Amino acid sequence: MSETKATNKQKKKILIILIVIILIIACCGGIALYMTQTDTKNENYFGVQKLYEELKSKESYSFITTLDNNNKMYYAKQQNKAYIETIYDGSESKFIIKDGNSYLMMDDSKTYYTYKNNEIDLNKIESSLEEIKDTEYEKGKEKIENKTYTYEEYNTVTKFVMMDNSENEGQEIKTKFYFDGNKLEYIKTIVGNKQELLKVDISDDVDNNLFEIPSEYKEM
Repeated sequence: MSETKATNKQKKKILIILIVIILIIACCGGIALYMTQTDTKNENYFGVQKLYEELKSKESYSFITTLDNNNKMYYAKQQNKAYIETIYDGSESKFIIKDGNSYLMMDDSKTYYTYKNNEIDLNKIESSLEEIKDTEYEKGKEKIENKTYTYEEYNTVTKFVMMDNSENEGQEIKTKFYFDGNKLEYIKTIVGNKQELLKVDISDDVDNNLFEIPSEYKEM
């Protein structure tokens, strides 16, 4: 009789152990499934990292940031050439970058000045994104003009700011990139109690003539 009870107790212990093992396996399977689903979602997620990779792979594109009519930047790239037109406080400047040089274009006098062996801004947008793409960021949602966007917020990023940075030393700086699906729509830079919201337009349409110095322009 006692032997039968002992045998039953052993069977119960074995059964309990088996149940525990099954539960552990089931939980692990559930965790693995959850991680796989999460990873899949992350692969489909479009942010600064994916934007950088997309622009890096393009042979040509344009990238426009606009604060207002007096403050905007137009950047166009075609393979190893770039064109940058900037309007800051109403003053305009134009650069063509190619053949390892940068050319400052002066439309009023139809002249240009050559900065030899200088192509620092050839990859202006990609370089700016490359500096932050692997850094930590906070993700959230925010409404702009009654539309909700997903944003990535980075600390101490000033590459895309148009406001004067000379008095910003020591102040907290944040930059938010606002996405609508796989499209970057806005960039907001917050410096202390000031902020700047830039509208962004990215296109594959690029005018080939932008990268050519007009024949009537003379070198200074």
